[in-house]
Amino acid sequence: MTDADVLSTPVTLDTTVDQRMVGVRAAGRRLQRQGGRPWRAFFVTVALWLVVGALIGFFSAQMEALPGGQWFPLAMIVLAGIVLMQRAQRRLSRRVAARQPDRFQIALADDALEVAHDEAISRVQWRSIEALERIGDLLLIHLTTFEVLIVPLAGLAPDTDAWLARLETLSGCRVTVGAPPPVPEVADQTQPWRDLASNLAAGVGLLLVRAKATARLKVSAAQLVWLLLVDLLLIAFGNWLLVGTDSEFNRYGMASAVFWVPLLLLAAWASARAADDDRKTLPGAVALVAVGIVGTVIQYAAILGFQRLDDAFAMANAYLYWGFIGWLIIASIVALARAQQLLPEQRMGAVLAVLGLLIAPQWLFKDGSSLWIPRYDETAAAAESDAAQARYAAVTQEAILYTQPALLDAALADIAPGRPGVPELFVLSVGGHGNQDVFLREVRAVDALFRERFDAEGRSLVLVNNPTTVDTLPIASVTALARSLKVFGQRMNADEDVLVVFLTSHGSEEHRFDLSLWPYRFDELSPEVLRGLLDEAGIRYRALIVSACYSGGFVPPLAGPDTLVMTASRADRNSHGCSHSADWTFFGRALFNEALRDTYAFDSAFEQASVAVAEREAAEGYTPSEPQIAMGEAVAPVLTAIERRLQVDAMGQRRMAEVAAPDQAPQRQ
Repeated sequence: MTDADVLSTPVTLDTTVDQRMVGVRAAGRRLQRQGGRPWRAFFVTVALWLVVGALIGFFSAQMEALPGGQWFPLAMIVLAGIVLMQRAQRRLSRRVAARQPDRFQIALADDALEVAHDEAISRVQWRSIEALERIGDLLLIHLTTFEVLIVPLAGLAPDTDAWLARLETLSGCRVTVGAPPPVPEVADQTQPWRDLASNLAAGVGLLLVRAKATARLKVSAAQLVWLLLVDLLLIAFGNWLLVGTDSEFNRYGMASAVFWVPLLLLAAWASARAADDDRKTLPGAVALVAVGIVGTVIQYAAILGFQRLDDAFAMANAYLYWGFIGWLIIASIVALARAQQLLPEQRMGAVLAVLGLLIAPQWLFKDGSSLWIPRYDETAAAAESDAAQARYAAVTQEAILYTQPALLDAALADIAPGRPGVPELFVLSVGGHGNQDVFLREVRAVDALFRERFDAEGRSLVLVNNPTTVDTLPIASVTALARSLKVFGQRMNADEDVLVVFLTSHGSEEHRFDLSLWPYRFDELSPEVLRGLLDEAGIRYRALIVSACYSGGFVPPLAGPDTLVMTASRADRNSHGCSHSADWTFFGRALFNEALRDTYAFDSAFEQASVAVAEREAAEGYTPSEPQIAMGEAVAPVLTAIERRLQVDAMGQRRMAEVAAPDQAPQRQ
């Protein structure tokens, strides 16, 4: 019997699951190499990041009502991506398993490679072999169909070298030596700083979903502790940059800063248990912390950078930020699976561990305490307290009890009657909460806007609660509101005039509009009470604008054919921007100071304002307030008639100015 006859004799070989998985990974790497140049991976990563962010930004507003709120679409997108990857991996595994059973026979025939198992024989033509790769003690025979045959070389002894040489001759391919699958290494206890640097570099690679980055991980309990300390220091430094240099350490913020540590360890352990190997807990934990450190740096850099960008970039910023969060979650899952060397059927454990044990509890944890807080200045605090006391001293003066009725009577006496045949706006602006000046500034600005731009001079009134105006402006109470509406009803032409009621204050989940001026307690204003006052005053056409938290609850009770209702938020949402130092709330600025300076149409202004509010909220990281509107079919043509009259008046004023301009030009010279 010749040597060729010996080498052509079928050889029985056994393969293990781990050996077959080496083939699966090798086939996957070859498929990726065939897909294009390495530089394309960077652009693919960025593109996926943008797509994930865009999907989150788009669907979060549409799916808020679903269980899980705005995080539901994020979880669905991540799960969908994982399921698709799992399906692709399973398909590849099934293809390998179909070609490569546990036990088989292989023979080198002159015209083909013969593989027999379970009484079935497959003949692989030599031209179908694309590459021969040796990884450790395994030979991988790569086929043009991206399938791979795994041959344990130990089963070919003692004729291994001769068998490989004949295989090369028949296939026309040379055996190349490939790299073994990247696996974490045990850390060198004598060089902790070098290992720490290697783990940080691995974190960058793992975030970019680089398979080779796994080999840079240096695993030990000491390295895990060092990585946790580095991440904690980065969080502290990022908090310090956000709060400012004039700050002091807040020990109560430690609970928020380290809340994720036990969750991370639990996620790594749960994933290892899914693989039935507790020894994989430590590599998984090191990988998760390494990725998390890089994510922490990018998140703080993004937050600090976005704060310096204009509001015009707010929506893009939100998409980028949440896109990165989605990518970070996916990268954490992949890093955990690779560090623990999980088989495809075990990787769902990593998915559930990261989403269910590491990510979800942190979203439910509402304590956002910072490790740094502004430095407490006792002198400034005392001065602020004295100013607050002085602020409210005027409210409690005895003279106010007599001044207020006279102020309201005088203001109501100045309300001019409507002009017959001229559709007009009457305006009542109400600032409810007396402890923040933003509501005072807002009602004054809105009153000025309607007087100057909407021809409401002599037909507007301001009711406001503020300690600085108790001796100059009528206070805002249900009683004052009822009297005012009654007078407006008497002065308006019911069939052609519209009353604009602008209410700005705080709101409650029970849909109560705050009318408060310490130390007085005024009656509560609910949408039902407001509607009753309007009906009693005989006011037919109404445009009601409510800027307050949970103000969407005012829409159903107030809506009707003769009524336009606009609110700053949904019935179950906060509105934003009501700080003491602000000139406008978010909704007030967008609607009055921006939109209604460009148009006379309330519905168009509302649409423009809603977009602007959403952009500002996204830039600030607030939950979308989602302003609401209900336009009655009967009031719409009346508002259109007023809009057209104002447009005609504005055009006439412009033409008069253009005619007068040439006569004035010589005087200016």
